[in-house]
Amino acid sequence: MNQAGKKNSTPLRWLRLTGVAGVIGAIMWILGDVLLIGATASVADYPLVLDTYADRVDTEKAAMMLPSSETRLAAGVLVANVSVVFYLAGTWHLFRGLLPAGRWWAWPLFVLLLCGFAWTPLGHAAYYYIGMVYKTLLTTPSGAHEAILALGERFHEVLVIAWTLPIVTIGLALLGLGVRIALGGTAWPRWFVLVANPVSLLAIGTAIASVSPEPVATWLSGAAFNLGLLVIYVLSTMLLWNGGHRPPTHSTPSVLSR
Repeated sequence: MNQAGKKNSTPLRWLRLTGVAGVIGAIMWILGDVLLIGATASVADYPLVLDTYADRVDTEKAAMMLPSSETRLAAGVLVANVSVVFYLAGTWHLFRGLLPAGRWWAWPLFVLLLCGFAWTPLGHAAYYYIGMVYKTLLTTPSGAHEAILALGERFHEVLVIAWTLPIVTIGLALLGLGVRIALGGTAWPRWFVLVANPVSLLAIGTAIASVSPEPVATWLSGAAFNLGLLVIYVLSTMLLWNGGHRPPTHSTPSVLSR
């Protein structure tokens, strides 16, 4: 291989590896969602939590976690926490795909994605704490319930804050990504915007879970976000495997430029 070939092979290799990393991250986070919030329960199953204290708990989230053991809930948190590094690496893949459109687009969106994914583990882990609070209600005397419910409410407030930050930042980044792809000039074809935007991401993830047979549909019911990201990373890795579209002018950074 000549020097020019060696020079171009290194960024292409990293483009591929970080795309695959994004795919792995999505798969691992889907597994985390399945373990943490991939169950379902009815009011008849847990009347104390889902009926008696329905005005004090998040019944939708409680129903997703009450049937699961503490070990399963903890595993769902830890799997996602450990594997977030793959999502962080995957942000570089998306950055390189944006780079041909110009650094003024690529860098801000890269920073939003990087920060958003870096903040996700706390929001994900917060589910475990409220889940364990709700499960503890089932095994404690009624005299302790008020203190436990108050603790659950505090944990829920933290969950909302912890999830809002990454959802907003990643959502803005995906919105910007979609706009830039639609305008052209990126390493992706313009039709990729039909997938790579926040609305389609959630719609695709929800549709995958909805059309799946039981019990898979229940397992995936809380994984729409990561299912959508899996589709984005799989398609992007395929589209950019050989570098994607070349920049229109010599002055525009290439996806393979250093």
